[in-house]
Amino acid sequence: MKANILVIDDEESIRFSFHRFLVAEGYNVITAESYFEALSRMDEMEFDLILADIILDDGWGTDILQEVIRRNLKTRVIIMTAYPTEKTVNASFRLHAVDYLIKPLRQKGLLFFVSKALRQIESGEDEGSDPVWKAYPISGNDY
Repeated sequence: MKANILVIDDEESIRFSFHRFLVAEGYNVITAESYFEALSRMDEMEFDLILADIILDDGWGTDILQEVIRRNLKTRVIIMTAYPTEKTVNASFRLHAVDYLIKPLRQKGLLFFVSKALRQIESGEDEGSDPVWKAYPISGNDY
């Protein structure tokens, strides 16, 4: 399966790096620099996975999660941030984020978490389940 991945981040260097890392692994990758650009990309095609920065110039990563729910998409969403707070962690998981990663992310960490989320899709893991790692997310900078 060649997964379709949307990377949403207002920092060009992150979009560029993540695109490069993920394409090298064989994924189809589209990027967006803003909430509204991401919505446009989501109108154009279906994504298996979305990587969304929590703070965007024109919205929030949690807004992306709400849009995925509103559209009833099967897309999995990983939230990323350099500024983690208990409030955004709780909001992200309440809205069914599959992970919450702390930037900066190294290539190895990014690929690990992307692979884990895509394996969940392939295995048909119930999105309603609440695995232990959700309560204690692993920081992306651990990898």
